[in-house]
Amino acid sequence: MKPDIPKKAPGQRLVRRMPLRTKYIWCTILGLLLFGFGISVVGTASTIRAEPNVVFFRWFIWGLYGLIITSIGLVFLGQAIRFRVLMDMNKRFSRQEKEMTKQIKKLNHLGEVLRGKEDKKAKNNKEDKKE
Repeated sequence: MKPDIPKKAPGQRLVRRMPLRTKYIWCTILGLLLFGFGISVVGTASTIRAEPNVVFFRWFIWGLYGLIITSIGLVFLGQAIRFRVLMDMNKRFSRQEKEMTKQIKKLNHLGEVLRGKEDKKAKNNKEDKKE
């Protein structure tokens, strides 16, 4: 008997259900924190390098670690920008959709008015022909 294991991790489902604004805020905060921390680590590596009698490997690993953290922060900031663009596009499309529904309602109303006039004319013509 196989255990019933969901195909996606619970965290993935949670993130997928999150609104874009929440994703945008989290990615922005996390990206800025990681970017700042990475720059700080790179600065620390450069001060370690400036000290005399320091092994190459020590400051190199610190610098590499700092660059990796900085890169991850930039990736999160890029994702935040992506979510912001999606938010703006959704807002723009919802406005256009509202305007289109207003125009459609207006045209439907106009069509009903015109059909009502045509129905009255047809009714009057039938009555005239009967007489």
